[in-house]
Amino acid sequence: MKVFFLKCKYLVIVFLFIYLTFSLSAQDVSGQLTAGPTGSISVSTKGPVPLLLEGIWQNYSRYIVFDTDYILSKSQEKSEAEKAVPAIVLRTYYQWYADRAAEDEAYTKESARDRNNSVSAQVERIELSFTPLTDQVFTADYNMPVSKENGDILLAEKECSGAWDMTVTYSGHKIGGVNTYHVPIAVIGDKLYLNFKIKADDSANIPVSPLLDGTVNESGNMMAGFWKDQGNANGILVSQPITNTELLSYLVTDTDTFLVRYWETDMEFDSDAKARIDFQGKSYTVPKHILSAGKTYACTLGRRTQVRNVVRTDTLPEPYTSNSVLVEKHAVTSEGKSITYKVRIATICAFGQPYLTLTEGSRTLQEIIALDNSRRKPLPPSPFPAHGVLDFDWSIVEHPPKDWNRRMLDLGK
Repeated sequence: MKVFFLKCKYLVIVFLFIYLTFSLSAQDVSGQLTAGPTGSISVSTKGPVPLLLEGIWQNYSRYIVFDTDYILSKSQEKSEAEKAVPAIVLRTYYQWYADRAAEDEAYTKESARDRNNSVSAQVERIELSFTPLTDQVFTADYNMPVSKENGDILLAEKECSGAWDMTVTYSGHKIGGVNTYHVPIAVIGDKLYLNFKIKADDSANIPVSPLLDGTVNESGNMMAGFWKDQGNANGILVSQPITNTELLSYLVTDTDTFLVRYWETDMEFDSDAKARIDFQGKSYTVPKHILSAGKTYACTLGRRTQVRNVVRTDTLPEPYTSNSVLVEKHAVTSEGKSITYKVRIATICAFGQPYLTLTEGSRTLQEIIALDNSRRKPLPPSPFPAHGVLDFDWSIVEHPPKDWNRRMLDLGK
């Protein structure tokens, strides 16, 4: 019996040693996961918020702030390594109440949240990171030109624009064990879109005017090219959104527009793989694979290279909004003279209405919430006349019908 207890004691000690070793190892690696080729997402998301996303964005149902909404004190400046903790305020009850659903923990401690039936007991903590999908370009008045490795300089012609794959990470446990998801977003001017396509810089393929007299060169159809779908979510939410399982890209030529459908696959992503579209004796080439949110999408099966069931339309779906980018290029003439010319291209095409609109920026989010929650819905109009005299028809009382005392069961017989 004594030997049995000694063996049990020994097994318990070994079990505790293994458990503690595994727990400490797990704690050491937590928060250090990085995005890999299999699509694993980092747990700790840090990095600066793109300049075009700073500010207060709104639509009919919510306010969203992408950068850190609350700074503890004026002496604590925001560093570029700071975590991007957004603020999401839900405009519930037909916009008559602003619910602080997600915000910075420091602001929650400083300013207590309301406690009522519309507010959850715990505020949601959300972290963001941004992966650029296109260059973030600015107009000339920003004095922030984008320089490329090949010497090109990019400027927005009328409105600033940019697109990102935004990774949203929840701090709490979600149903199904998934607390990280992707929301591709694009900004054109003061509008933010979720349904959009992007096109690679094709300024080198646009024919150049032989005069080069300061005019801006562009193709006959500025929308011509391959517009790659990056997927879209149904919203920037406090809970996991619904995302499309398929991607729909467009190939635009001078005369035709082709719809190219992509679906998720377990193939290894190959950036050099191409697929072919054959239509009325003409052949066009498109990427066979698209990499979006760490997942691979294909437009053909297996080793096939021909796109089946090609769908053609005359134009892109309406309405759509595209950006306009001026690419300043440098060249040398045959006489050895250095010249500079500009090419106009489009890199972002958004469809439908914007999801969010940037506010004018004169008020803080705290002021907006205080104003919204101070409003009181007016009383409904009185059903009685304004003069206060009840004008009833007394004839039914003075001269009641002969059968006024009949039973309800007898009516209609």
